[in-house]
Amino acid sequence: MIIIIIFINRFKREAKNMKLLKLKNIGTYHLVIMALLFSFTAKADDIEDVEAVINMYIDFETYDGIDDQAELMASDRTYIVNGVRYSNNDRSMELQNASNRVSKRAFPGAVRITTVEDIKIRINGDAAIASFYRVINNINNADSVKAGASVMNSIYQTVSMALFKRDGDWKIVHTHISPTINN
Repeated sequence: MIIIIIFINRFKREAKNMKLLKLKNIGTYHLVIMALLFSFTAKADDIEDVEAVINMYIDFETYDGIDDQAELMASDRTYIVNGVRYSNNDRSMELQNASNRVSKRAFPGAVRITTVEDIKIRINGDAAIASFYRVINNINNADSVKAGASVMNSIYQTVSMALFKRDGDWKIVHTHISPTINN
């Protein structure tokens, strides 16, 4: 906002000095100011939209939400996890679904709750880069706990993500997940 005020004051000063502030130039002056204000508003809206996609991505990180999560991704998404790069999004989602099915059979009644912290987003046109911390909390069922398993296992991760705006919607095109070391 300070940049806009400086720009307006400088423009007025130069216009008065050059005697250019005539009625026909006022429309152009207002158009420039409106364009600047709109660009800042649009960027703020995009940041909110990208954050909403990330929050949905996290909310769908359950044993049953992977198919919903896939709707947030571009078909050509690249996924990097545990040092492995998957460039076929359909196949990587299939692998995640298979893993979740095994977990559900091995631990019936177990629950997965995922949280997100410290989302940072940068927008450049129709591209966004985000980073955040993700904690996947797997809560075991009573029988597993009675058999000696811990009540909850938490997986701490650092995630970076690239999103592109396609046909007006933000889509995840790249996800890189790394383990976070806890002290």
